[in-house]
Amino acid sequence: MSKTDKHRSIVRKTLSKHTYEHQRQAAERTFSKFQNGARAVVIAAEMQSGKSGIALALASMQRLSLSDEILCQRKYLKDTLYLVTMADVALQEQAKNDLATCHNVVVSNFTHFESCLKGEFKFQAPKLIIIDECHYGSATDSVRYAKVFDYLENINLECRIAFVSATPFSALYAASDDSILRHNFHTALVFHKTSNEYHGIREMHRHQQIVKLDENNRDFCDALFLRKRFIRQFQERERSGWSLIRVPTSQAKQARDILLESGIESEQIHIIGQKLVGLEDHELCSLEDFKREYETAKLFDDKLIAITVAGFRAGVNFGQEMKENLINSWDSSISNIAAVVQANVGRACGYHNNTTATHYTNLDSVRAYGELLDFLEDQDERQEFQGIREKFEDICERYEIRGFDRGTSVTPAALIEVSSKRKLVDKRIYLTQSYVVVPGKLDQEQYDYTRYTQDPDLLEGIRLIREELLADGEPYRKQGRALRGEYQNWIKAQWVNGATYDDGTPSCAKSRSVYFTQQLSQGEQVEFNTIVKPGGGEITENKRVMASIFSTYNLSRQKDAFKRAMDQADMEEICGLFNLEYDNTLILLYKRGNYSQSLSDDKLEIQQPGHIRHKSVYQN
Repeated sequence: MSKTDKHRSIVRKTLSKHTYEHQRQAAERTFSKFQNGARAVVIAAEMQSGKSGIALALASMQRLSLSDEILCQRKYLKDTLYLVTMADVALQEQAKNDLATCHNVVVSNFTHFESCLKGEFKFQAPKLIIIDECHYGSATDSVRYAKVFDYLENINLECRIAFVSATPFSALYAASDDSILRHNFHTALVFHKTSNEYHGIREMHRHQQIVKLDENNRDFCDALFLRKRFIRQFQERERSGWSLIRVPTSQAKQARDILLESGIESEQIHIIGQKLVGLEDHELCSLEDFKREYETAKLFDDKLIAITVAGFRAGVNFGQEMKENLINSWDSSISNIAAVVQANVGRACGYHNNTTATHYTNLDSVRAYGELLDFLEDQDERQEFQGIREKFEDICERYEIRGFDRGTSVTPAALIEVSSKRKLVDKRIYLTQSYVVVPGKLDQEQYDYTRYTQDPDLLEGIRLIREELLADGEPYRKQGRALRGEYQNWIKAQWVNGATYDDGTPSCAKSRSVYFTQQLSQGEQVEFNTIVKPGGGEITENKRVMASIFSTYNLSRQKDAFKRAMDQADMEEICGLFNLEYDNTLILLYKRGNYSQSLSDDKLEIQQPGHIRHKSVYQN
């Protein structure tokens, strides 16, 4: 075997032994972007999905791209620089261990960037720079990318750069002087597609593992009802396992005292951290200490609770076995999407089958994150990198949350303006295929609705509506309910409350529902558009199902309304009108039918009655 074949064989064995197919595919697609002219690639890889494996594959492919002559010379071995953005020595050491089998990689951080170039790259400049957790960076209170960009623009003009993060939104979004796209790097996007075994944020949401914590009940030390439920889940566990609680730095001791008062033994509680308020050093432990305590507890079928504080998130990996046995987690963070999903719920992601653990966190952030991932995945498939800023702003506005962690920035001029606010013309007319009325049965975790319908769209609509009503574990009166997220936008939902149920007019929810269902039951044609009544930014063509949800748990925003919520008498009436047994929630769903060309043409004539208007230069 020649020297060249020997070195290439070593790299290929490293790739096959230490990476998975989905990681190699992400790296291959990144290099394909490089070869097609991109100098910078942002890699969106979900939490605990194997970002280190992607980095190892990138570095290995970089080495394989070398010519035979350079490949065989030892002084040219180091050609890839891996930069850790967080100032954490432990994470830097972890990265060195993860990439140890890839001998061409040098691991450093931003603080030592310049000295690393001088000391480690004496014979050649790096050909590839990989920046880990790129959501940290370039804010006034964080790491700045100026030195890296100056180096790439003025000194090393051939070097390529890959940004890797589970929450790269700010790296794609923020607008300031030190922008990625401003530097003419032809930045591209790669979405890391995991294997089917991955259980991440979106999968947890689909399995109804998320319990909502809002601003009024997120504090573990104050949220009495949900906290009792959290502790009860821990205590009722009949086998070994563990729970994870994240609180502000000042509340670690208070959280421990609450657990002790609830009957949990002191040896079951471990506080991970350093120099915390009201706690002596001997009362604290490290992450590795806690992992060892967990292994010991398993020998006796015992359970543990870990209390962590702010800062304990990105980069921390408990391992597959601990994730499989996680009972539940609590996270008081609500600051922004990245802060929430990178915290406890992010630490629970990975390649495992734990679909029973319950995660108490900011549900709106989880939903927004899932929608953002769907959008990035779609952009990746379309090979587009446009409209991201506007999309993120729209999602954050709809979920009423702050969106982003600190990060590098992009130039707004490089983006195409996208607006979801403009009024759309609803000119395609559809008929209504059918309708179904079902009880909510919110007191039952599972209910067989196939006795009412076999239609997959209607069954999925029922599931999503129940998921919203039960998002907090148990239903309660709430205003402003909505099916948020693109994966639910095919349903138009009307959450009927006390103010909208029956005001004696033909336009109230009760009158409309009785009128439309009677027409359909008599075999008459009913325009689906009339039932949907699309608002601004909506068109009937995008709605497959219309749902009216009558429930005592829907609350009107009108605080001075005569009746803000439906009462028992209202529910008895509506259930009687549809021949259903009494339930505190009734769901009426309409299924969109076929497109009607004739009705669409009639509507177009009404909208364009004159020749002048039809030919107007002001026509939209």
